[in-house]
Amino acid sequence: MRKPVSDSYPEVGTLADWLRASSDEELRRLFELRPDLATPPPPDFDILAARVEIRVSVVRALEGLDLFTSEVAAALTLLPAPVPIGRLAGFCGGLDVSAAVRALRARCLVWGPDEALRVIPSVSDAFGHRPLGLGRPVRDCLAGHRAPQLARLYAALARPLAGITDPASGVADNGHAGGPGATAGGDEGTNPSVAPGLAGGLAELARTAGAIRAAAGQGLSPRPAPAADRTPPRELLINAIATALADRELVELLAAECSPAARQILDRLLDAGSPLGSTAEAERLCAPQDASTPVEELLARGLLIGVDSHEVELPREVGLALRGARPAGRLHPEPPALTGRSVDPGSVDPAAALAAETIARQVTTLLDAWGATPVVPLRTGGISVRDLRAAARLLDVPERVAAFVIELADAAGLVGRTDSADTRVVPTTAYDRWLLAEPADRWAALVAGWAWAATVSSLVGERDARGKQIAALSLEVRRPAAATLRHLVLTALAAAPEGVAPSPDAVRALIAWRAPRRAGPLLDRLVEDTLFEAELLGLTGRGVPAATGRALASHLAPEDATAGWASGPDALVDLLARTLTPLLPEPVEELLLQADLTAVAPGPLAPWVAGEIAELADVESTGGATVYRFSEASLRRALDAGRTAAEIHELLGRLARSGVPQALRYLIDDTARRHGLLRVGPAESYLRCDDPALLAEVVSARATQGLGLRQIAPTVVISPLPAAQLLDGLRAAGYAPAGEGAD
Repeated sequence: MRKPVSDSYPEVGTLADWLRASSDEELRRLFELRPDLATPPPPDFDILAARVEIRVSVVRALEGLDLFTSEVAAALTLLPAPVPIGRLAGFCGGLDVSAAVRALRARCLVWGPDEALRVIPSVSDAFGHRPLGLGRPVRDCLAGHRAPQLARLYAALARPLAGITDPASGVADNGHAGGPGATAGGDEGTNPSVAPGLAGGLAELARTAGAIRAAAGQGLSPRPAPAADRTPPRELLINAIATALADRELVELLAAECSPAARQILDRLLDAGSPLGSTAEAERLCAPQDASTPVEELLARGLLIGVDSHEVELPREVGLALRGARPAGRLHPEPPALTGRSVDPGSVDPAAALAAETIARQVTTLLDAWGATPVVPLRTGGISVRDLRAAARLLDVPERVAAFVIELADAAGLVGRTDSADTRVVPTTAYDRWLLAEPADRWAALVAGWAWAATVSSLVGERDARGKQIAALSLEVRRPAAATLRHLVLTALAAAPEGVAPSPDAVRALIAWRAPRRAGPLLDRLVEDTLFEAELLGLTGRGVPAATGRALASHLAPEDATAGWASGPDALVDLLARTLTPLLPEPVEELLLQADLTAVAPGPLAPWVAGEIAELADVESTGGATVYRFSEASLRRALDAGRTAAEIHELLGRLARSGVPQALRYLIDDTARRHGLLRVGPAESYLRCDDPALLAEVVSARATQGLGLRQIAPTVVISPLPAAQLLDGLRAAGYAPAGEGAD
């Protein structure tokens, strides 16, 4: 066993050393959270460290982070490594970041002790150039500016320093041309409003001024230098501007000079989540006193920088300065609350149990019908619109619900296609086993299949990219990410308080906090779909998560994040069945037989009773009690299956609570008496002969045993072989038959 790492993490030099010092439990947790790191098993810690930094793996790991943890990771990319956790907390406005750091460290997106946190380089790449709504550094924003533009911007930033003593030299800059003391219009003077601390904060800018003048050849002469030498080098100007804008006091002073409209633009860019703005004035860089619009005011002072002809950017240094005590901006440490309409909590579980019974019955009704009359699939694999509409009429539901029932049966493995050339959609052998299970187990199998299905049934009936209508059971309804996104919705839904039916928008807001990197049109669709389908399945009652829905969510996202995945689908079926069973009424083994040839099931029937009665009668209505109707056709179905009238009387006498009505007994006897007077059987060809002895000889001869002859009358024999093969077989056996036609 590897020695566990203590709470005070050791000082290590590299990521590989850090991983090498981790405990077995920490490594196991890492592989559970990032399973791609373990495939194939890494031979050593250097290889593991290299895999940890792969961009694709890092992006996949970031998808599992909630919004606040993701914001903390972004904040770490903005701070120079190594970062003490105290400094990180201060950067995040004093919030408690310890849980977020633990989550990042568990995924190895961050490593190192609390005193020296380091972020994986690929994490910085994943967050892009503008994390936390902050722009790029000033140097990057100015990359496209020409030297004269930089000089003009430098002069505007240097203006507030007029009269401030350079701390490095102790000599005051009296506003020589191009120096820090120069005003925008060239007048000399001082700025008494500048705070004393500004001189120290901009010491580097003051020192840079001399270097700029020397490099530009301007010196102290009042005569302008030649045009070729008048503009200082770009790199010196960019360094000076970046140094100036890194000073918080100067940025605040520049912002205070702006009009209220200009400051409103700054506030909007700080809070919008993006530091970019669109404007036709992006290239208008003028002196501050010449600015005529709010955007020009900001551009003239470097608070906004034009990055192309129609776009401006709020530089990172300016954003950090204006955010004050919360450089990371407005973070989201707590998830949004689920809100919605209020529902009586006592009505939730009963409504869910009724829905669970209904959906299982609808699957049974549909597949029994398809078992009797198999559906012919389309050449593309799905079923036709006509068959979908027939299913909707059979179930007495809208087509959307019928499509869901069909996809639900397919997800549970209860329906499939035959392998013969004449393909049909029929119930599978798993359906036969499913019918024998307890009601709660049947329902649980349906939910387990749906929870992991990569299908979106609401797509049925819509048009694909080629304009063709999407069919049920076709490949077009499959979306690889559907199951994962459905789990997000189900676990978010389960967070609703008791008696609250959350609205779709509230669920979306919670998911956006829990998984901010998974947003997209498919997730938006699945929020609506999952709420609708959860109600049909009995995971919610009247829109509120029922005990069944909360049990499913606990399996998908347990407190021990590995428990649900390790237990497997069988454990999920068992969990759901155990949760639903107390909500269902006790199965009954009796019927109320009535004189109008109907039978009422006063509750859910035991599986064996339901199977028996389904063979004898047809369902007439469902609800709190199921009504069955006996008819000559339904009784004939039982007789065709091999039952006798005596067996039917005995079975109904055992199930009837108050005896079998006389009308039903008469119907059974009359149907049985007429049943079988005419017999029908398969035959491909026949053999007839007026000599019964010769015909008996042919049937019993050893040479004709492979012809499948069966005597049905003294002078008639039938065979499953076509007439031509039967003729050849008899001739090969030494007989001389003759063929005859219908005439």
